[in-house]
Amino acid sequence: MHVKSILLAAVASGAIFYGLGRFGQGGELPPAPKPGTPSAFTLDQPMAERAEIKPELAQAPPPANLPAGQRQAQPAPPVDESALRYFASQGDTRRFEAELARLRALYPQWKPPTDLNTPIPAGDPELERMWKLFAEGKLSEVRAAIAGRSTKETGWSPPADLVQQLDQAEAAQRLVNASNARQWEQVIRIGTETPALLTCANVDALWRVAEAFVQTERRDRARDAYSYILANCEKAEERLGTMQKALSTLQDEQVNALMALERQNEFASIRDELARRRIGRAAEDPKLTVSADDLRRLEVLANAATTPDDPILLGFYALHHGEPAKASDWFRMALTRNGGAKAAEGAVLAFAANGKYQEAEALGSQWLEAGPANRKAYLDALTALLTQEPPPRLEAVVLERIVKTVSADRYALGAAALGWYAYNSGQTVPAEHWFETALAWDREHEPAAFGLALARQRLRDVAGLRAIIAEWRGRSQRIADILDPRRRHLSAREAPPRETGIRPATPEPVAVERMPRAQAPEASPRPPTAARRLTTEPAPVDTYLPAERPPALREAARPVRGGSCGSGSSGAAALARGWCLLNLKRPASAMQAFEAAMRTGDGQVVADAAAGKAYAALQQGLTNEATAAATSAALPPARRRELSALLLSERFYAQYDAKNFNAALLTLEERAKYAPETTDLMLMRGWSYFNARRYEDARRVFRALYKVNRSSQALSGLTAIDDATQRNRY
Repeated sequence: MHVKSILLAAVASGAIFYGLGRFGQGGELPPAPKPGTPSAFTLDQPMAERAEIKPELAQAPPPANLPAGQRQAQPAPPVDESALRYFASQGDTRRFEAELARLRALYPQWKPPTDLNTPIPAGDPELERMWKLFAEGKLSEVRAAIAGRSTKETGWSPPADLVQQLDQAEAAQRLVNASNARQWEQVIRIGTETPALLTCANVDALWRVAEAFVQTERRDRARDAYSYILANCEKAEERLGTMQKALSTLQDEQVNALMALERQNEFASIRDELARRRIGRAAEDPKLTVSADDLRRLEVLANAATTPDDPILLGFYALHHGEPAKASDWFRMALTRNGGAKAAEGAVLAFAANGKYQEAEALGSQWLEAGPANRKAYLDALTALLTQEPPPRLEAVVLERIVKTVSADRYALGAAALGWYAYNSGQTVPAEHWFETALAWDREHEPAAFGLALARQRLRDVAGLRAIIAEWRGRSQRIADILDPRRRHLSAREAPPRETGIRPATPEPVAVERMPRAQAPEASPRPPTAARRLTTEPAPVDTYLPAERPPALREAARPVRGGSCGSGSSGAAALARGWCLLNLKRPASAMQAFEAAMRTGDGQVVADAAAGKAYAALQQGLTNEATAAATSAALPPARRRELSALLLSERFYAQYDAKNFNAALLTLEERAKYAPETTDLMLMRGWSYFNARRYEDARRVFRALYKVNRSSQALSGLTAIDDATQRNRY
């Protein structure tokens, strides 16, 4: 058989190049180009600048100097049917049909023979061996065989078609190698020098050249390469692949121009991807919007599918375009489809944007370890949750995990939010602690400094308040104005509580500027800071434990070099570490150390650790936690009385701040069972009577205090009572 003829047909159909390139595994021959199709994609100028190649120009025209009659009489070129006969004899239907289509395209007047099973005459065995080597891709061996025969047989030269096909195959191999090595200019040069490669038989070569144009910032030329394929090539998978490559490399307007070459809605999936791409960009940039058609298209896809990607995309688009409720629905759908961390992040953000802060916190806490984006979404949600006004009622377990996360991340915004939560809940001492913590983590956080100033003003800590004002005077006008007589928070003498209906002695002041969601300071007074030293100041460790604590433990609780509190896994070591951390105003870490001591220690260690945990909880405003810790171990009677008095003091202050004065007075009566009433608490009792309009009881308390120490605050109380009962007329 004539192997030469068979291989010529195969090479013309692109089989060899497919073996070297992308489509070599199956060996399938692509259909031949249609009549009138350009034989190659020209690279020397953009397609837009070239005239369309007409069908009648696809084949060489007859000589122009021949008369019309002679031109019509030109004999038809011979048709090489050897490959067709070979495929028929082998029963290779697929390649037979491809070769048949190729011959019909090249020779429209040709009729296929009916005797295709006729044997093929024998040819040149040596030449057939060369063609066989070529078919096997052994190009270097073909070159060697040609050189060897040319040396042996004087005057012999290889057929031109063999040389041409060999040159083209070697060029195809070089183009693939250059493309794989990302040598883009080399790819373009090879394509320019070998235009016969760039046909529908070698779509992979066209794709590689198009990629080279993209990588060298010549996207218009890449568009021309894709346009050539879509205008001339027939295979559906290659046409769709071309559009997919164009979608990933070209601008939208260029892709839209290629979509005009679509046949029978073959690029519906490309329209879907275009919609996804536009919505994805708009989901990241709120200034961008998309058409209603794009949204409808993706919504249909999202509802019909079972994957989370499209709902996540739609969720972020809705979230960033002012529709958090719709975003929540999409993210919920994505979560049910195992959307993972990204769906959870979006859901937390959407819940928070929709005002569902507790739902956001609950979900976000489950994904804290999923990644930085999830952790940030949770921290943002808890900040919004804590700074609501009025503050929400949160369970102890919620506050505990919030405190734990804020402390672990040393998150200044979260610490400030805990400060505002405590402040708005009437727990001024824990508020002061958290504002101080926020400033320790970020000295430039002005809202925390402002909150600290308000807390110290509420606690009547004049020295501490003046220190904050001095530090921030040049950086914050609202902090500088706190003590301005026209703006500052007034005492009870200057501004009696509004509920009494009393005419103020001075004009109504301008409200103090404050952080959003933080309430203005209360009109009724608070005791000096000294009255609440246990939860406000970094006092010596002896302040937190009774004097009978062993000296060795007192020494162990002091910080070692670098502010470290030591280590060790024993109960005693954990206990000492807890007191040390408490002294360093790190109550969240101290609580963990005390809990470790309670788990690993025994006897006195457990009792001391329970007390320590109670003190640490109080510093964070976790009154319920403190109560639970105080009752969790068999404490000595003196320690139990001490903690009970402290807890009741905290309850009193919370009730007073909530203006529940009758309940506050009852709490003071209960506290008196455990400890004598301090001067400051007596002063607060007087103001509680005053605010409850029990003026005679208030007068009795203020008079007693004034007799003892000539207190100016007691005198202010007496004057306020005179104003209230209209005895002191102006």
